[in-house]
Amino acid sequence: MLSGKRGFTLIELLIVIIIIGVLATLAIPQYTSFVERARASEAVAMISAIKGAEAAYKVEGNTYTSAISDLTLLTGVITDSASTVQYWWYQLSGASTQGFTAKATRSAKAGGSTANYIQFVWSDTAGVTWSANPTSLAPKS
Repeated sequence: MLSGKRGFTLIELLIVIIIIGVLATLAIPQYTSFVERARASEAVAMISAIKGAEAAYKVEGNTYTSAISDLTLLTGVITDSASTVQYWWYQLSGASTQGFTAKATRSAKAGGSTANYIQFVWSDTAGVTWSANPTSLAPKS
C-alpha cells in the first residue's frame, strides 16, 4: 500500500465523467429548446409590428398589403429577403380589405430548421389565428 499518497482512483474519475455526460445529455436539448423559443419571441414581436403597420396602411388605403416594402412604418426594420436575415424572414400574403397573413420562416443561416415557422392570420371579422411548426413556438393567444 502507498500510505501518505492522496488522489482519486480511476473508478472514481470514470464515475464523475459518466455523471457529467448524463447531465449534459439531459441539459443540451433543454438549452436548444429554450434558445429556439427565445428566438421565436423575436418573430412574434416583429409580426406584431407588421400588424400595426398593416393597420396604418389600411387606414390610408382601405385595404391591407401583401408587400412588406409598402409598409413605410417598417422601412429598414423588417426585410422580406431570406438572404439578409439572421434568424427569421417575413412574408405577407392573402391581403384584402378584410385581412392578411404574415409568416415568419426560420433562416438556415443561424443553424435553424427552415421547416420552423410562425404564422399569423388576421381577419377583421374573425380576429387572429396563430399557428407554428413546431407548435410550441406559437404564442398563447
